[in-house]
Amino acid sequence: MEKKRVVITGMGTINPLAHNVKETWEKISSGVSGIDNISYFDASEISSRIAGEVRDFSIDGLYSESFKKQAKRMDEFTHFAMAASNQAVADSGLDISADPFGTGVVIGSGIGGLPSQQSNAASLAKRGPRGVGPMYIPATIGNIAAGVVSMELGIMGPNMATQTACATANHAFAVGLMMIQSGYCSSVLAGGTEDSVVEISVAGFARMQALSTNFNDTPAKASRPYDVNRDGFVISEGSGMLMLEELEHAKARGAHIYAELASVGMSGDAHDIVVPHPEGVGALHSMQMAVDRAGVNIDEIDYINTHGTSTPLGDIAESKAVYNLLKGREENVHVGSTKSMHGHLLGATAALEAILCIQAINNSLVPPNINIDEFDPKVALKEGTINTEAVQKPVRVAVSNSFGFGGHNSTVVLKKYEE
Repeated sequence: MEKKRVVITGMGTINPLAHNVKETWEKISSGVSGIDNISYFDASEISSRIAGEVRDFSIDGLYSESFKKQAKRMDEFTHFAMAASNQAVADSGLDISADPFGTGVVIGSGIGGLPSQQSNAASLAKRGPRGVGPMYIPATIGNIAAGVVSMELGIMGPNMATQTACATANHAFAVGLMMIQSGYCSSVLAGGTEDSVVEISVAGFARMQALSTNFNDTPAKASRPYDVNRDGFVISEGSGMLMLEELEHAKARGAHIYAELASVGMSGDAHDIVVPHPEGVGALHSMQMAVDRAGVNIDEIDYINTHGTSTPLGDIAESKAVYNLLKGREENVHVGSTKSMHGHLLGATAALEAILCIQAINNSLVPPNINIDEFDPKVALKEGTINTEAVQKPVRVAVSNSFGFGGHNSTVVLKKYEE
């Protein structure tokens, strides 16, 4: 039986650059950074004092009247997911109420409700058990964003959450793809969300020596994948959502199709808790699986949005994997990491990057890689392959990687839609 094709008919995002897809893309294509000094709390005693914060965000008008009271007790990762989901559904034009069991939802978070975890732990230490709020558990569990979104939007089909660190959103797309192809539903709202610019989180990553510390006075320059002076990632927050839909279902209702989700590749490093395999073996397997399942030849790949977190080890390992995937044929492909502009949104990052790949396809433009002042010669790719300026070119096939602590590797292949 012929495999069902899955397409993207709606997109939505909240991130450090903007509160919607259009403005986000305008800033990305122009090389604008969304990284700044932390304003949410006093970070003066933390070695890394910069982040990609979602500024000027409000939940006013976000929820129904019946849920407003409960919504105020939810953490921001749920609010971000709700805002991005509303955008994606509206963009798709899908009437969920016409067949509520025909739509599913898969929304993941790498960590879940960090603010409530921090505040309730502090209150427990100070006041004992009575200091723990009655909404502590439902506000913090990683699946609650999927639950709230399904309730608010009336989605009654399969309802799931993924939690694989920074690979979370790509794995949400994988589950959505398989749900549709297996006939569980005809459409799936899928993506990731993260509320990670929280004192305990920033302090924790800083103690791991995972964050950039050398650019506290020049935050816009801190996220610099493939630059010789990169010194760690920049933590960010936000959400990204896609409406995935079975092709014939989308065509029957006259939906606008942005791109095709051709395949997802997955693997595990089985190497270290946080350090990637130095030769990128697992990353290569994930990419090769995705490309093979999409039926794409290496020469057809136009753009690879790498995980590229701006860490000394991670960027090198992934570059080796990309080199081995391309087998030295770099003439027609551009490679880069948009994290140079939006930072690392953890469980939401793959969703935002998938949206940017879709925008690259629809706008025939490869985003720039900013902050490469001196290309690292250890990167296993030709310097020109990683473009520092936006490149106007047809993008028919885009590959997007996202890897997570624990050795979780994920890759999506997005294609220009063709009949």
